[in-house]
Amino acid sequence: MTKQSSKMMRKFISFALVILTLTMLVFSLSACSSEDSKYDKLINGATEEQKTDFVAKIIAENNTTKIRFLAASRGHDITADDFVDTDTVKENADVTAAKKVMQGILEGKKKFGNTDGKDAFTEYMNSLDETKIDNIIKNQNFKKTYNTKAKTGFPSIILVGIGKFLGLITNIVGDYYVLAIMVFAIIVEIVMLPVAIKQQKNSIGMAKLRPAIARIEKKYAGRYDQVTQRKKQEEIMALQQKEGYSPFSGCLPLLLQLIIVGFILYPIIQNPLRYVLGTSTGFSEALTQYATAPKAAGGLGINVSSANVMELLSALNGKDLSGIASFAPFANGEEILAVYESLSVPKFTAFGINLGKLPEFASVLILVPLLNVISQWASMFFMRRWNNTGYNAMGMQDKQDKFSIKMMDVLPILMTVFIMFQVPAMIGIYWFFRSLISILKQNIMKTIMPVPKYTAEELKEMEKAQREREKAQKEAMKQQPKFRSLHYIDEDDYDELPEIKQNTSNGANKSLGDAPEIKD
Repeated sequence: MTKQSSKMMRKFISFALVILTLTMLVFSLSACSSEDSKYDKLINGATEEQKTDFVAKIIAENNTTKIRFLAASRGHDITADDFVDTDTVKENADVTAAKKVMQGILEGKKKFGNTDGKDAFTEYMNSLDETKIDNIIKNQNFKKTYNTKAKTGFPSIILVGIGKFLGLITNIVGDYYVLAIMVFAIIVEIVMLPVAIKQQKNSIGMAKLRPAIARIEKKYAGRYDQVTQRKKQEEIMALQQKEGYSPFSGCLPLLLQLIIVGFILYPIIQNPLRYVLGTSTGFSEALTQYATAPKAAGGLGINVSSANVMELLSALNGKDLSGIASFAPFANGEEILAVYESLSVPKFTAFGINLGKLPEFASVLILVPLLNVISQWASMFFMRRWNNTGYNAMGMQDKQDKFSIKMMDVLPILMTVFIMFQVPAMIGIYWFFRSLISILKQNIMKTIMPVPKYTAEELKEMEKAQREREKAQKEAMKQQPKFRSLHYIDEDDYDELPEIKQNTSNGANKSLGDAPEIKD
C-alpha cells in the first residue's frame, strides 16, 4: 500500500467514525425527547387511565413493593419493614398507608429517567383516593400472567417422560412418594447393570496389574523427590500401556453414572411439580408467590423456600386455595387454581414425618444426613475390601499415596453432609436407599465376578517368579548366536573385548597374525 492510499484510508475511517457518533447522538436525543413528550403528555391532559397505567407499572416493577402496596390498600400497617400480618382485612382502602408505599418509591426504591417522570408520579400520588387505588390494583400492568403449560422441547421432553413413569409408580404405591422413589431406584439400578459389569471388569484388570505395580512402588519407596516420583509414574504408565489397561477406562462408567443420576434423576425427583405432574415453571412460581405472600396481601403467609418444591406442596396440602382465583397480582388466577385442582399431588410424609422439608439439627430429619454418612462410608469400605483396592492390597508404601487415597474417602463424605442440608429429606432418603442397593449389588458382583486378591506372601512369590523369568530371558539372549558384520568388525562380534598385549621385547606391536580369532 502506497503512502497516498494509506493516508486516504485513515481519512475514510475517521470520517466514518464521525458519522457513526453523530447518528448515535441523534438517536439518543430523539429517545430522550420521546420520553419527555410521554411524561409531558401524562402531565398535560393525560387521561386517568393513562396515569393509572404508568403508576401501576412503576409499582409492579418491584414485587416486594407491589405486595406492600396491596397490603396497605387493604388497610394493614406497613410502617415497619416487616409489617404486621394478620387475618383482619378492612373493607375500605387505607389511602394514607398506600401513599407511604408510593413515597418510599420516590425516596429511592425507583430511579426515574428524568424529573418529569418523578413529578408525574408525585402528582398522581397526591390525588390518590380509594377509587384510584382500586384502579391501580385492577390494572393489567399491576398483574402478571403465568404460563401454566409446560414446554415440550429438548431435553425437557425426556425428563418429563421419565417423570411420568415415576408418577405412574407413585399412583401404584398409593401416592406415597417415598415408596415410589425406592421402587424407582431399584429399576434404575437394574437398567444400569451393564455399567456395573463394566466397572467390575475394570477392577479385575486393575487387580491383575497390582503385583507389578507393587514392585515399582517398593522400588521407589522412601524417595519423594520430584524426579523420582515422575519416573515411578512413567514406569507404572508404561506397564499399564504394555498390558493394554488404562486407569481412565473406569472413568467412563463413573461419568455416565454421574450424568444419569446427577443431571437426570435428581432433578426429576426433586421437582415433581414440573416433571412428575407435568406443569410449567411459571405455574410453580405462581404457587410459590401465593403461598409466601403475607395474609395481609391476600396470600397464605407460609415460609417456604422457592427452590424446594416438595416443601411447597407439603405446605399447601389441606389448605384452602380458593383465594388464588382472586389473588390481585395474578391476571389468570382462575386458570392457576383450575390446574392445581386437577393435579394428583403425591404424599411426602412417612410415619407422620414431612420428608419434603430440609433437615435441621433440632429436627428428627437430622437422622437423614447421619444415615447417608454411614451408608456412604460402608459402601466405600466394602467396595475396597471386595475389590481389593485398599492401601496395603495395592502395595502402597508411599505416605503421600496413602494420604491421597484417604482424602478421596473423606471428601465425598464431607460433600454428602453439606448437600444433605441443602436438599429435602426425601432426596436424602433416595440417596441412602441407593447406597444400600449399591452395597448389595457389589456383593453380588464380587461373588459372580470375583476380583483377584493377593496376600503379602503371594506378592513376594510373584516378585521372585518375575525375577527368575527376567533372569531366564537374559540367559536365553546370551545363548543366541552372534553374527559378524560383512563389512567391518565391531564390538558386537565379541562376547568380551580382547585385550591386545604390546610386544615390549622389541618395542613394536604384535603382528595382525597375533590378534585373537574372531568368533563366528
